[in-house]
Amino acid sequence: MKRPVVLVVSRRTTRKEKLIDYVGELHLELLIRLGALPVMVPVVEGTLACLPQYLEPMDGLLLVEGDDIEPKRFAARKANFQYLEKTHPLKDEIETRLLRHALRREVPILGICRGSQLLNAVCGGSLFGDVQKEKGSQLHHIDYENYDTYRHPVSVVPGTPLARWYRRKTLKANSYHHQGIRELAPRFRPMAHADDGLIEAYYDPAAAFVVGLQFHPERMLKEYAGNLKVWNAFTDAVKGKRR
Repeated sequence: MKRPVVLVVSRRTTRKEKLIDYVGELHLELLIRLGALPVMVPVVEGTLACLPQYLEPMDGLLLVEGDDIEPKRFAARKANFQYLEKTHPLKDEIETRLLRHALRREVPILGICRGSQLLNAVCGGSLFGDVQKEKGSQLHHIDYENYDTYRHPVSVVPGTPLARWYRRKTLKANSYHHQGIRELAPRFRPMAHADDGLIEAYYDPAAAFVVGLQFHPERMLKEYAGNLKVWNAFTDAVKGKRR
């Protein structure tokens, strides 16, 4: 039996003066472990012309790490440009086209961190250019000195899929971002908030599975059983789409 295909767009970086494309191993390992087949879509010239062939077998779409989203992708404010860091327009375009196709075809979508921000923007929501500076929050959303161990409180909205997966009212979540959701797209409903009010998770109640998470459950698997349940729910939805 063939595994259902989950597309995931790579991220570009420089190593030894050469460009490389990569996807975090935790994402790929979990997809394989849970019965899906991850297919990496490279961020290179020529990929846009190849998208029809990538789209044909797509049973699920995973959106993960990357640079800042260009403000032209949403209803931007001055601060979005003022605090803008490195962007990658080609990655934005590839993922936006994949997203629109997935939404039209009702393909399961999981957006993590930057992926949740882009999903919200494509569906009509907006973003903070820099959460820390624009909200004036005392809560840190990124800690460069304790990058993978930093946690902050998150309040879970009752009656949501997140509440069902975690069975908790609060979580200690990781955080690696400076952009963030300002206005949630009309089709979505919040599932969790940080103490400063920032939306940390949301979903589309009318979809089989369209979920955005600002935090990284794959990097906290040993901390809460709910972190793996998120991935199980996504891959179960992908398998259901395949049938």
